[in-house]
Amino acid sequence: YSVSQTADGGYILAGVTTSYGAGQGDAWLVKTDSDGNELWNKTFGGTYYDEALSVQQTVDGGYILAGVTTSYGAGQGDAWLVKTDSSGDELWNRTFGGSDSDWTYSVQKTVDGGYISAGLTESYGAGDEDFWLVKTDSDGNELWNKTFGGTDKDYAYSVQQTADSGYILAGVTTSYGAGQGNAWLVKTDSRGNEQWNRTFGGTDKDYAYSVSQTAGGGYVLAGETSSYGVGNDDLWLVKIDSGGNEQWNKTFGAGSEA
Repeated sequence: YSVSQTADGGYILAGVTTSYGAGQGDAWLVKTDSDGNELWNKTFGGTYYDEALSVQQTVDGGYILAGVTTSYGAGQGDAWLVKTDSSGDELWNRTFGGSDSDWTYSVQKTVDGGYISAGLTESYGAGDEDFWLVKTDSDGNELWNKTFGGTDKDYAYSVQQTADSGYILAGVTTSYGAGQGNAWLVKTDSRGNEQWNRTFGGTDKDYAYSVSQTAGGGYVLAGETSSYGVGNDDLWLVKIDSGGNEQWNKTFGAGSEA
């Protein structure tokens, strides 16, 4: 589900394996050299289903993984952070969530040495599922969490810290917007308090899976759209200014599902 280049020019990959490990599915971390040749791999998890959805190298040369666990925690599925050393050996893991299903899809290092993760929660918030933002210290201890959303389903798939030390979250909302699901962008301050939110899309299904801040202080979203383009689902790129206003969008795909 996730790949990042590492300081040595190689790559770190994170996802799920049902071939190895202890459970029905385990989080799987694979390290390669610069040519993609495997150097080592590690599994993490218990007797049930566990997966990693995001990975980044940390300042100490280790790795931080984010995903979901059904082997540990309090609920049907809990948000899960796993910290490893540079060889992929686990240093600690933390679960976050309540008695229902809670996931984290994205994790990033923060300037204070901690981590920010984003996903969805059924245990907290206003709706069936809400955007969920969790801030931790460098040891994975929760400092605060925030929910965003309405009475329906809202999923956050991506988070980045912004140049002003706030956060930008991207995903999909069925609580707001014009369609069956609209791409949703939420901007917060450094404490996770909402500053603004914007929806993008038409009357059909439109999702954002990734967000990045651009050099000019704006944002770029990547995802899929059924409202625009030539296919049932087209790749979708949306450029947004620093205030959340759309500047342009482009679709990519052929005449069938992309």
